[in-house]
Amino acid sequence: MHTDEYEISIGREGNLCRKLIQKLRSVIRKHEKRHGMTTEAFLLRPAEGGTVESRPDFMKWRKDYTELQFWENMLGEYEKALENLE
Repeated sequence: MHTDEYEISIGREGNLCRKLIQKLRSVIRKHEKRHGMTTEAFLLRPAEGGTVESRPDFMKWRKDYTELQFWENMLGEYEKALENLE
């Protein structure tokens, strides 16, 4: 059953996702600038004797990327839910 409140709630959740995605993209750009490589290159980079995974800044970068993927997926789900209401 479609209600205005349901649509408003989904819209709010979508907006929250967009804000989080924007923030995470900004954080990831800072990681890229700091380390002089793209996230794609970072993720493909082999672990150099385990040092990559043991560095807190690299672990944070990987976590931020994983979190970005999660929120992008959530946004897709909310957008799909809104489309189904129409």
